[in-house]
Amino acid sequence: MALNLFPTTQDYPFPMPAQGYWGRSMNVTRNVILVLLVLLFLGILALPSIGEEIMPMPSMVIRELPGSRTGVLTKAEGATLQIDHVSYTLSPVALVEDKHLTPLTIKDIQCHDVEYKVQYWVATEHDHSQILQLIVTFPE
Repeated sequence: MALNLFPTTQDYPFPMPAQGYWGRSMNVTRNVILVLLVLLFLGILALPSIGEEIMPMPSMVIRELPGSRTGVLTKAEGATLQIDHVSYTLSPVALVEDKHLTPLTIKDIQCHDVEYKVQYWVATEHDHSQILQLIVTFPE
């Protein structure tokens, strides 16, 4: 009887170390998947901070632009505003805030026959009657 140097099974006719080829392969695969999951998790956690660095808030960007105007808002119906007897429309992407920089909706500024001090920025490229940002100072 010959000495068998390489133990084999019926299912796997090649030499098998103590742990086996499939056992080592599964360990490597599991470790790679775990590392990828950890990296994915860390990447997801980093996304909000990356987004804040790349895309500043619109209010900060607009306030730095020249062309700020001040006036008195006397009428607001829907997206149409009357400031110093001149009609303007709010841009679909307009930022509307109060003096404390709290965001407002169009419904918050609807008014007739009142006087609210406002600071606003008008579009300069195409439509000079469209407001990009409006800061409303309500009476206290």
